[in-house]
Amino acid sequence: MMEHRLQLFIDNQQIAFTHGVFPDGAVWLKVTGALPQTAQLMRIRAAAMHDMNDFMLLAQLVDAVRHTTDVLVSHLELPWLPWARQDRYMVDGDSFALKVFARQLNVLGFNKVKVLDPHSDAAGAAIDNLVGITQERCLLQSATLRRRFAARELMLVAPDAGALKKIDAVAKAVGVSEYAILSKKRDVASGNLTGFALVAGDVKGRDVLIADDLCDAGGTFIGSAQVLREAGARSVSLYVTHGIFSKGVENLLSNGIDAIYTTTSFTSPSLQHPQVELIDIDAIYRA
Repeated sequence: MMEHRLQLFIDNQQIAFTHGVFPDGAVWLKVTGALPQTAQLMRIRAAAMHDMNDFMLLAQLVDAVRHTTDVLVSHLELPWLPWARQDRYMVDGDSFALKVFARQLNVLGFNKVKVLDPHSDAAGAAIDNLVGITQERCLLQSATLRRRFAARELMLVAPDAGALKKIDAVAKAVGVSEYAILSKKRDVASGNLTGFALVAGDVKGRDVLIADDLCDAGGTFIGSAQVLREAGARSVSLYVTHGIFSKGVENLLSNGIDAIYTTTSFTSPSLQHPQVELIDIDAIYRA
């Protein structure tokens, strides 16, 4: 996936490179475009980073440029922050994987690391010079959601108490004064979810939008949609900044979710579905 989602810009001019894999599995990269002797800004975008091979491609790209070019400032656009959910020691024998990854990333010495909707404040503590682009700034790049909120057609829903800070900021940004709040219980060791409940907000007859930072398999949102529909919600839509969708979008759309809005931080820009609206990360970074 990184073939088309790792990009290099020197003073806003895109520079070409190629990469591949040696027989032993190690990745290699070579800059093929012309590099200047000096530059004001090196900007790299690394979307949908999955594993340490993707990190090695990023690191090799940084090293190749700096070997030739004296760069004054270096920025990394890292839309999706890998290992963001492993942001603490959860159980005995577990690792603080985000901190492990951050140590490697910090070695590259970026002046700014711009992440869309970081999962928690731990990201800013672990990653040097992190700039978090907030959930509301990402969400508002959807023309459909801007229009529907302006027309007072949607009611926001927080998926759990941990999302209240972000939901409050989204509500202020879109100009609404109320939102519903859900709760759930998660077994830290297994990840199993139980006890979905609507704890605040009257959703009867309303079109509601659950807003959260990421969706993996979608169990949280399927359980949430069931509770909201039982409480009388007319329709249930979902906004997530980072759509992993490990069980596919159909798993959500066939289990209570009417529409999905997500950015291309992780989701492939080629995904096409009449009930899914993609928000281009390029539009977010430009804004």
